[in-house]
Amino acid sequence: MGDARELTSPNGIHSLDSAEKPVLLFMTFNASGHTVGAAQIAKHLHFNRGYKDIYFIAGPPFQSTIESTGAKYIKNPFEYTTPKVQEGSPESAAFFETMKAVFGDAIVPSYHVLKKTLEDLRVAHPEPRQILFFHEAMSQGCLPYQYGHPLPKGYTSFPKTLNWHTSIYVSSDPKLPPFGLGLPYDPTPENLALWKTMHEGGKAMWKPLIEYYDQKLQEVGCTKKFTDLPLDVAMAVGDITVMATTPSLEYPGATSNPQKFRLVGGLPVRALDKNLVYPPWWEDLASNSALAASDPARKKVVFVTQGTVHRAYDELIIPVIRAMADRDDVLVVATLGERGEPNPLAEEDTPENVRMVDYFPYEAVLPHSDVFVSNAGYGGFMHGVMNRVPMVLAGLVADKADVCRRAERAGVAVNLATSNPSVEEVKKGIQTVLTDGKYKQRVKEVQEENLKADSLGQIEGIIEELLRAD
Repeated sequence: MGDARELTSPNGIHSLDSAEKPVLLFMTFNASGHTVGAAQIAKHLHFNRGYKDIYFIAGPPFQSTIESTGAKYIKNPFEYTTPKVQEGSPESAAFFETMKAVFGDAIVPSYHVLKKTLEDLRVAHPEPRQILFFHEAMSQGCLPYQYGHPLPKGYTSFPKTLNWHTSIYVSSDPKLPPFGLGLPYDPTPENLALWKTMHEGGKAMWKPLIEYYDQKLQEVGCTKKFTDLPLDVAMAVGDITVMATTPSLEYPGATSNPQKFRLVGGLPVRALDKNLVYPPWWEDLASNSALAASDPARKKVVFVTQGTVHRAYDELIIPVIRAMADRDDVLVVATLGERGEPNPLAEEDTPENVRMVDYFPYEAVLPHSDVFVSNAGYGGFMHGVMNRVPMVLAGLVADKADVCRRAERAGVAVNLATSNPSVEEVKKGIQTVLTDGKYKQRVKEVQEENLKADSLGQIEGIIEELLRAD
């Protein structure tokens, strides 16, 4: 890949030859859902597409992941502690306090590391070498440059920026339901009037957070006042905003401005680490999958997780375990989302059909699963889609209620419309997915739509488009 020759991406785009390829600088917020997808893209561009000079600003927990991509790791010094108030939803004060502590407080340290990195890169790679910035939408580092901060030394304009958004399409457009409430997309005249009223009324709730963002931006010397809704700004940073999804999984507003917002399809399923250590019970799962689908001895596999952030196990994992406890035709696989996390149940209270592990990749378990139960983190949701596994979703915090609605609307999941489902609600949801074939058929169709979109090929095409723009 080191020679100067024309490359062709999977979607037929003729790539820049090696001598013309830019320096790529990635930056992500210090959390798994914000980082792992970008790392997958960096790895593909480096090893498969000939991009040799890739730098990646990320949190310390992801250093080894970043280094495995071939990128040069740069430490993002902002390490947040998830505050207890994170349980709030967007209509609550708790939500806004969390936004301050998690994303507002990231602005200043992220700005400093980005500024230094950009200046160092310009020294190491003088003009006319192009530098392209791959900015994860919540990483916050380039926010000051949107609000009147002087450019980094060595630049006459800010680098072309691809804005990578790792969640649902968010907008204060009154033609869409307000963020975070899990409202269905039903644009009747009555609902449109209601949504407009809710958007206008909600601005007052955002005011303290807007003022906090403005305070942080003033600290680093910005000259333009921050008066915008933070999530609108996150969606609009940079030149083109890219989302790893397709129209079937979004509300229509996401496709209303295709020059600015690109839906490129879900990222392909990652290959498993060849050094992955499997739990001692793994053969139970593998041998079950080896049985023919028609074999009466083959059990249905219910995979349940609450991700890596919201891990109050009595909300979902324990109800799923209890709901399936008397099913000798079911295996329940539960991942706890934190290395070293102990079984939340006493050994004697753990049913025989449960297989539990502290931390394990979704892409290892999902190919063996019949139903995926989660609290609707966006990354987990897209893992379900790309692995062709129908879902039962239960989440209300942050974007999760809206993820549930989109999944329900697409026909790939049962939406329990709560973050604390009862055992009976969980049991009914799982049984619905297991017995009604429409969910399995629909997730197959949506997976194929996403694969056909060729996300990695489209992303490379967007990089080239940005570099060739005036």
